[in-house]
Amino acid sequence: MLFDFVRVLITLLMVALAAGGVFWVTQQQQAHPWTRDGQVLANVVHVAPQVSGPVVAVHVADNQRVARGDPLFEIDPTLFQQAVQQAEADLAQASAEATDAAADANRAQTLHARGDLSQQDFDLKTAQSEAKAAAVDAAKVALETARLKLSYTKVSAASTGYVTNLELDAGTYATAGESVLALIDADSFWVAGYFKETDLPYIAIGDPAAVTLMGHPDRPLAGRVESIAFGVARRNTGTNLGDLAKVAPTFEWIRLAQRIPVRIALASPPADLPLRVGYTASVAINPSRTAERR
Repeated sequence: MLFDFVRVLITLLMVALAAGGVFWVTQQQQAHPWTRDGQVLANVVHVAPQVSGPVVAVHVADNQRVARGDPLFEIDPTLFQQAVQQAEADLAQASAEATDAAADANRAQTLHARGDLSQQDFDLKTAQSEAKAAAVDAAKVALETARLKLSYTKVSAASTGYVTNLELDAGTYATAGESVLALIDADSFWVAGYFKETDLPYIAIGDPAAVTLMGHPDRPLAGRVESIAFGVARRNTGTNLGDLAKVAPTFEWIRLAQRIPVRIALASPPADLPLRVGYTASVAINPSRTAERR
């Protein structure tokens, strides 16, 4: 009898300890939301030429750091130089024709004033002069366009960053608008922490955060909550417009909380700790009472 009582007492004590542990963990998670599901991210500039042509020179190497304005690669400028020369010749011809037409219009005005030229012929000469002047304006625009396209044959870095996964080489035909090179913006690194939706009520914009990289566990980084995503991709939907919904089977008694990205802005990471897109990170939030809840 005493043995049964002790056994029941021990069982109740273990249940109470387990419940207390669950309660403590829940309170800690609410007081300091935490996730191991984090990742270092950055803006990636997909560099695409604005004109098409064969690449004749590549001025960077894979994983090289470049500054804003540094040359990346060049496209064969031959055809574009010829287009500039043709546009210059067209402008010179249009200017000469406009000068002649203006002189004819001036003579026609003198003759018309003396009554030696009809109104119809005078109007014709005036219209021809105006048309030639408009042709000069069009030729100037064509020349500027040709020069602009020629300048596009030299592609430079739009921001300071790192060239990565470089496969471009001389001889490759580059098509306008198609990315041929990736540049990671060096000043845009942030951390995305994927928190359960049940954690979001305890996270606010401006809350301080501690980020620990898997590769550098002894060097935590300071940050703050910059924003919280307002949506993630739907899983139970068709791939294309008009497709039927694809509903995955689930167990009614198991409901997994959706993970929502929380953007963490880093506060001056150490210069000797290089950040790389894709690094795995743990993120802990220290909720602030004065911060705005989202």
